[in-house]
Formats: sequence, C-alpha cells, structure tokens
Amino acid sequence: MEQDNSRSDKASLIFQAALEFVQTRTQNVELSEQERVEIREAFKRSFRMSDADLQREMGIIRNGSNGHSTTEQLGEAEAIRLEEELSGLLPTTGFIHDYVDYTKRSEAPLAYHVFSCFSALGSVVNRRVWFDMGYYRVFPAMGIIIIGPSGVKKTSAANIAVDLLREVGVVKVYSEKLTPEALIDAMKGDSTGLIYAPEMTVFLNKVKYMEGMVQLITRFMDCPDKWESGTIMRGQHALTNVAISSLMCSTSDWFIRSTPEDSFGGGFIARNLLVVQEASARCEPIPVPGSTSLYSSLVHHLSGIHQLEGQIRFRRDTDQAHKEWYKTEHQVETKQPEHEMLATYFQRKPDHAKRLAICFHLAHAGDFELCLDCWQRALKLLNWTERFIPRLLEQMFRTSSGEEQEQVLRTIRACGVIRHSELVRKLGYRMDAGRVKSIVQSLKEGGQLTELNDPLFGHAYKVRT
Repeated sequence: MEQDNSRSDKASLIFQAALEFVQTRTQNVELSEQERVEIREAFKRSFRMSDADLQREMGIIRNGSNGHSTTEQLGEAEAIRLEEELSGLLPTTGFIHDYVDYTKRSEAPLAYHVFSCFSALGSVVNRRVWFDMGYYRVFPAMGIIIIGPSGVKKTSAANIAVDLLREVGVVKVYSEKLTPEALIDAMKGDSTGLIYAPEMTVFLNKVKYMEGMVQLITRFMDCPDKWESGTIMRGQHALTNVAISSLMCSTSDWFIRSTPEDSFGGGFIARNLLVVQEASARCEPIPVPGSTSLYSSLVHHLSGIHQLEGQIRFRRDTDQAHKEWYKTEHQVETKQPEHEMLATYFQRKPDHAKRLAICFHLAHAGDFELCLDCWQRALKLLNWTERFIPRLLEQMFRTSSGEEQEQVLRTIRACGVIRHSELVRKLGYRMDAGRVKSIVQSLKEGGQLTELNDPLFGHAYKVRT
C-alpha cells in the first residue's frame, strides 16, 4: 500500500480509492483488531496523515465545528460515531440506562429507542408532576415524531415502548384510525394517555373525516386544565385535566411530501420533537431481546414513576444555569435560526428542555429537586437532535430544481467518488447528460461538490463534507 509521495494528493482518485479500501476493510468483522490497526497505519504512512486526519477523512469525526451531518452523507462510520456520541449523553444508571440496555440488540437507531423511552416516561407521568411557569404549568407529556427512510425500524422501536406501557397498564393508548369524535369520546373520564401512530400517514391523512385532527391534537398537547369543543366539532364536548403525549412514525419521503408549511406556523410540528435518522449503526440478523428479568424491572420501575406526584423545582445551581442559557444561547437561537421554519420550535425549546429534564430526573433520582446534571443532559440531547432538522426542512421546501440537485448529490454520496460517465448513466432514467452537467456545475459553484481530474482514473466528483 506504500505510495510515492508525488501521488499522495488527497484530491486524487488514488487517495479516494485507498481511503475506500481502508473504510471497507476495517469494518470487516472477520479481521482481528491488530490487522485493522496495520491497515490504518499503512494508509497513514502512505499519505503522511495523523490519527485525527484519518478519522476526519473516514467521517468518524466531523470536519468543521458548525456543519450539520447526517448518516446519509457519511455512511456507516458516521452512524456508528453518532450512536456513540448519543450514548455519551445518557445516564449510566436508572430506568433510561436499563431501557437502552434492553433494546441494544434491536436494529433501530439508538435515537429511536431513546425518544420512544421518553414518550413512555412522559405518558406515565402525564399531569402528576409539573413545573410552575407562573402563568402556566409545564407537564412532561410530550410529542415525538420518528422520521427516517423505509426499513430503518421506526415502528419496531416505537412498539417496544408502547408494549411496555400496555404491560404497565396505567396509560390509555389511542391508536389506529381515530376520528376527532372517537378520540374525544375515548378521553372522557380520564383525559390523559398516548396517541400512537406507527404510520403517521394513516393517522393524519387528508380525507374528510380527519379534518380537525391536527388542530385537536395541537390543542391537547398544551395539556389544558379544561377543553371545550368550540368550532372543532359539532355539539358541545368538554374535557378536564388533559395531558396527551404522542408517538408517531413517518418515512422521510411522506413527511417531506405531505407536511404542509402551515403545520409549522400553526404550532403542531413545533410542539413535537423531530427525531430524524437516515441509517442505523446496528446490524442484527436475528435480534435477541433483553432478558425477561430486565423487562420485568422496567415494568416495575415505570409503575413506580407513575406513583410520583407533585411540583418539581430547579435546584439553585440548575436555576442559575437555566437563566444564563435562556438569556444568551437561547436568545441567539430564537432570533437567528438556521432555517426560518425553526423559529417557532426555538420559541418552545425551553419547555421541551424542561420536559426532557423532568423525565431524566424522575427516571434517575425520583425526587422533586431538578438537578443540574439532568438539565444539562436535556439541553445536550435537544442540541443533538436539532442538527438533523435543517436538512429535512431544505428537502421539504425545495423546488423541482432542488429535487434534481438532491438526486445528484445522493447518487454521488452513495458511490463516494464517481466518474462523470457513470453519473450520467445512473441518472439517465431521470435526466439527460446536459441536465446532469448543468446541475453538477451549479453544485460546484455552490461549494457542494469537488471535481477530481486524475490522469489514471479520469474525470470524477466527490461530495464536500
């Protein structure tokens, strides 16, 4: 693998081919760790690279401090890194830790399991624990929308949490094709519970009998003390002490295609946490669930959390940290969002953070003095999820030209480095060679593509990361 120094230019296709070889070989489970080390060391010697340089090129660490990465862009190595990064934000003991341990052999991304877990926690607590905001109360009931391509086990992850809730038996689960009228009837007597939509497209479709459902759920997610039907339904209906959580799953394509812009401005999307993942770091041909004893422990622990009741307050150091964050970082996020559609979300971020922090704390400590550690974990977890949203929004509101650009970028990413002729061939079913050339030129001028000209391999492209 030794190369002449004159051939060590990172823009060359020799470098790209060697890098792809290293990535592929070092992920081979049949190789020993010593063999993997030897491959990496040979590559570093050949191209005069440090460990950090190699990691950056392989996508194990991000190149740059303010970019937004996705697993689609950087592949399996990036998916593994993201899971490790998320794992580092979670407690090492308590209910959340045990839940993650129980689901570790599921192929769904860790993020899906973590937020399904929070959905279960928020559901069992509902209105029993609250944070006093003066003019209103924050309850830990929350909305989660799990988003990703088909086959990334969105529903598999959500089902584990929902089945656990059903086993505990203290939470109503509203699912299937509910109409607004049916939902309200089911909430009479006990106006709490979890709305579960394993296929968001089925639950929130556009047919006539679903009119008003989004508006209704949006209002319920505010946990009103009293709700009256008003103009949403015919006839008079009233509910008291409402606390509704929701857990919904959607493919990326459906969410991008079917979510109207006014669902952001109207507040429905902003009331939810969007958990976007493009791939999983896990590969389990035949998943093996956690032990029955661990599952029983989760049931018992979740039942115990349901018994907690009362007002939760910031500890003094937590209160100080919250105030400093609110007056500095939060003000910048609200006034200068990366995407205009995120403005409404950032206005609601402080309450999202409190909900997550309450769940962190009740799952770990079980008292009513919200500690600094749980508050900081909640903020870091929100920051982690937010980095994937701008790309989703870009796809939602792009033009037809933007869709073609995305198709070109996706094709190049999948190959790592691709010759011009091969790119034209792969996209021939959708656009002609002239259109491909025009789009490539536009992407180059926008700094999204690197053009490679190598005398050995020819004319090719690589996506800039």
